Amino acid sequence: MKQLLKSFVNKLGFEVHKIRTEAPFETASKSGNVLGFYETSLGDFYLPQDAPNDVVINCIKEGRVFEPEIVETAKHFIKEGSIVLDVGANFGQMSLLFSKMVGEHGTVYAFEADDFIFEILKKNIEANGCTNIIPVFGAVYNQSGKELIFPKQDFERFAAYGSYGIAPNASSGRIVKSLTIDDFNFQKPVSFMKVDVQGSDLFALQGAILTIEKHKMPILFEFEQQFQEEFDTSFQHYVDFVSSISYKFSEIIIDINYLIKHE
Repeated sequence: MKQLLKSFVNKLGFEVHKIRTEAPFETASKSGNVLGFYETSLGDFYLPQDAPNDVVINCIKEGRVFEPEIVETAKHFIKEGSIVLDVGANFGQMSLLFSKMVGEHGTVYAFEADDFIFEILKKNIEANGCTNIIPVFGAVYNQSGKELIFPKQDFERFAAYGSYGIAPNASSGRIVKSLTIDDFNFQKPVSFMKVDVQGSDLFALQGAILTIEKHKMPILFEFEQQFQEEFDTSFQHYVDFVSSISYKFSEIIIDINYLIKHE
């Protein structure tokens, strides 16, 4: 009977998933936050219950890919057995999808700077049995060991967890140490890099210059005008950087995501 009902609902364009409530857990940013556990066709996910208007959470709950255009673009470049860098991994949906593309002999490095989200990211990786994803905690930047501030989400400026990033002008929040992509000195080929860190994308790219020179991988980064005053950057700074590494702009995806490739 359950299977018949599920088939009927699926024909109507909806997805049936199981949900259970997980006990609260503690991090520096959230005290006693309850998670829901969702079984979907794209994987199993732990998700916070305190952000009902978070577009990423709602996509995952419904068994949909958030920003499928980015995933489709990545498919053209990600090679089996290679390394993929997911800078700004959030709850890990894209990291999980990338992990299937690189296969069991490849590796996805999933970087996340929010300590609360990082714990959820690790739970989601474990829930899906993805042994080829390495979660890395820290703010990807242009220098290592710098103390940066990650704000506590108030859901007033933005409705989604992933819309918050390090805040250069903040006077309070959570301290997170910075790291660079070049710290890792990857030996296997890097076939793709996605950067989405809410305004500090340029700094993340600047800390990856040696990796870029060595692997010449396609890069997809996000540029949002609303953050530039905070970081004292402009689109021209990004243009100059792209030129300095002998890359060129190839495509604009969903208005604010820029694909760049080696000339």
